[in-house]
Amino acid sequence: MAPPATGDLVGDPVAVENVFAFVDISGFTSYCEGHGEHAAIEVLTRFRTITRAIAVRRGVRVAKWLGDGVMLVSAEPAPLVAAVAEVLIRSAATGIDTHAGMARGPVLLFEGDDYVGRTVNLAARLCDVAVAGEVLCIDLGDELPDWVALAEPRPQALAGMGVVEHVRRMTVRADIAGWFIVAA
Repeated sequence: MAPPATGDLVGDPVAVENVFAFVDISGFTSYCEGHGEHAAIEVLTRFRTITRAIAVRRGVRVAKWLGDGVMLVSAEPAPLVAAVAEVLIRSAATGIDTHAGMARGPVLLFEGDDYVGRTVNLAARLCDVAVAGEVLCIDLGDELPDWVALAEPRPQALAGMGVVEHVRRMTVRADIAGWFIVAA
């Protein structure tokens, strides 16, 4: 039996390339203030139920829940793009407005369940500046579902990151968006 290799300890960071998405409920703090914590929990429960079901069906991982949001991870862009688009559409159909940010690239996987690096930060910051119903993304590549379109790239100022070039807005074909709402 061979001796352990350098860097082969449990918990050592591992370099990976993944796609990350953050999806948040829009206006959640105001909702809590206006409707109270019990109503807010009901909204969170609906959002999490929708997100879990879609993530499982689309083959993406719920990396962590973040209060009124979620961090999703996938090895490939297409399943995550489809999942994020569907979460936004199905959530809106139940009266929950959401927004999202997505990015693909290298990160370090730390202690087996935490991702550290610029790519994760980009996805989070893109979510922060997206308005209700909007998905902002960067570096997703060309192999995306044919029912999703990416707008022309534009620069976007992001907190702590300055101006980031090539940010794109993701849209869903109208006929597909209508199908999700009917099938919800």
